[in-house]
Amino acid sequence: MFQLFKYSVYLLIFINVIQFLRDDFLASEHMFRRGIQWGQITDAYATSIDSMAWLILLLMFELETYVIPTEKIGVKVRWLITAVSAVCFLFILSAFFGYIDKYISLGGYLPAAYENACSAVGAVQSYAVDLDEYFALTTKTCADVLGTAFLVHTEASILATSDIVVRMKALALTDIINAGTWIIIVIVLEIDVVLQTRGALNKRLYQINMLIKAGLYLILFAAAVYWGYLSALLDFWDALLWIIAFFFIELNLFQWNEETRNINQTLNDKANQTAESRAP
Repeated sequence: MFQLFKYSVYLLIFINVIQFLRDDFLASEHMFRRGIQWGQITDAYATSIDSMAWLILLLMFELETYVIPTEKIGVKVRWLITAVSAVCFLFILSAFFGYIDKYISLGGYLPAAYENACSAVGAVQSYAVDLDEYFALTTKTCADVLGTAFLVHTEASILATSDIVVRMKALALTDIINAGTWIIIVIVLEIDVVLQTRGALNKRLYQINMLIKAGLYLILFAAAVYWGYLSALLDFWDALLWIIAFFFIELNLFQWNEETRNINQTLNDKANQTAESRAP
């Protein structure tokens, strides 16, 4: 039942990846009207690229820490897992810079002298209702845009109220903090795995790394709560799933570390007993 629950969480994360891909695609039609250049792919699809890379990396950690027994991880398998993890990490870094670019692009919203949204029809093509959520600005939809203080992103031709722009900047900044924190966590976790594989992850090092990760997970939880406060429900739900998913990885690592320590203790006890029996 526990394994079923764990893999159900992984499946829910995959469903979220599909949802993020859809949202990025729809948003890119408004933000990149002239088409997406190669260098803009990570900007346009930052969230979905980040989520997919993290999902694959999560599965690599699952293979290393639970599915494949340590004694059966040969050199080829080790190199394959390392190579796939490295590629995922490169995509994660690219997505992180994509989040930064997205936040910077929000500075392109400038005050506009429109009495109401309907007076901007023809001059502006879209309006923003949230981060990565836009609709075409027409005579039929302009009445839905409530507010008096308007800003326009001239390059993307998008109109937004000042409140929406403030909200988008807050969400974009939270994305950066969340993504940066996850990158630090995976570095610490990779150090754990390498040390554990080499038999060098002693109790003291494990406790130090756990304290570091506890602080980082607290930041992630705070980001999730903030998304919930802002009613960004998909982000809130996704953040909780990822925290739960990496709890499973931490549990795998803990069990792996305990088993290794017990095996080493047993071997030491046998060696001591053998030495005592041979003593004159």
